[in-house]
Amino acid sequence: MRYLAELRVECVGSEDLPAEASPRKHPEDGLLQSFVRSHCRDRRLPAVFIALCLALCLTLFPTLLSAQNPDSSPTSDSPNSGDAQLQLAQQQGDAETAVLDWVLTNSGPLTGDTPAGAMRVAFTITPAEGWWDKAGGGKLAWHEAPAGNVHLRIFVLDLADGRLIPGLNLRATLIDANGNEQSAPVDFGWYPLINAYGGNVPIVADSSYTLRVAIDGQLPHHLASFGEHPKHPTIAEFPPIPIAQAAVSQLPLATATSSAHEAELLKPCNAALTAAITALWQQSVAGAEKPDDDYFVAYALDFHGLDIPLAGSKLHLKSLSAFTGNADVRLDLLARDSRTGRIIPGLLPRATLIDADGESYGPGELFLSWHPWLTHYGGRARIPRKGLYTLRVHFDAPGYRRWGQESDRFAVPADVEFENVSLNPGKKD
Repeated sequence: MRYLAELRVECVGSEDLPAEASPRKHPEDGLLQSFVRSHCRDRRLPAVFIALCLALCLTLFPTLLSAQNPDSSPTSDSPNSGDAQLQLAQQQGDAETAVLDWVLTNSGPLTGDTPAGAMRVAFTITPAEGWWDKAGGGKLAWHEAPAGNVHLRIFVLDLADGRLIPGLNLRATLIDANGNEQSAPVDFGWYPLINAYGGNVPIVADSSYTLRVAIDGQLPHHLASFGEHPKHPTIAEFPPIPIAQAAVSQLPLATATSSAHEAELLKPCNAALTAAITALWQQSVAGAEKPDDDYFVAYALDFHGLDIPLAGSKLHLKSLSAFTGNADVRLDLLARDSRTGRIIPGLLPRATLIDADGESYGPGELFLSWHPWLTHYGGRARIPRKGLYTLRVHFDAPGYRRWGQESDRFAVPADVEFENVSLNPGKKD
């Protein structure tokens, strides 16, 4: 499965970013100017003829102007255009949706799937699972599955494009046939193949249970741009299902089944993520990716300023030539699993830009952002001048549980340094 990581670096890391182009000259310019000069310059021509020529020029000029600037606004092929962004998001969503559909099909009979507001909510109930947890000193500790439990996983996807939604606040309740309610733990966790909100749930008695899932209406900061901003919790309630402890224990472990199919099922996910990261780098002034133990760490830097389209290009890059000092830069950061290429949520990264004199500039703590086509961590910094910078990135090992024997990942923190990050006009890192 290591080839996934190698393929990802080769495909994305080798992309060259387009250079700035100079404005084009068009043959229509010369034709129009020649027409006006050859006719209007002759003072012997009647005034009426000159007026007709001027009227004709004024009529033709807007048409010619629009014809000679087809790229002056984002096109469907540009990552800045709505159609291109939606396509990038849907490619990722289609891949993640296919993985979830496979999981639902291969997790036994106790599953459910329903739309809820702007989200798709699904669940599986399988045998209780063991997990890895942080134990300090760069180590993980293994915890055996508790007896008398089943394992509940809840998946939440964007209904519009099919991408998984991290960082939500969920509450899950199991209601038995007598109306007794039982709260179920559903913290976010790392699972083989696809992540979920889940945990082990003790089952006191065999019964038909109704599962009710409530997703907080007050969305986290990173989801401020997601969906319809519901003021009240989004509720997903599923029809009753019979849960018998003995029958559930005979099912295969969900994490073991998923781990055996990672290489095959994650290929489309890696391809879609490759396209999205490449698009991010294409509209940025600097970008790169490095491995660090269990992690891939990638960044993209861009200026906040006047947005100037490049003639002859379908990309809209920030103008660096207008930068004279004290400019805001935006840093986008991705942390991924070096084995599977999957994005790692639940981190608290910190990043620092350091100039040639050793002076440090933010952005400091980075926050997970629900991007229109690539969820990542982001922040802003103010730099005093153009030049070469060093970018240092640090984050601790994530605090969530890693479910299943094959999920002993991310035990140590990451410290990655990118040297010679160029923030100069016309230069790329």
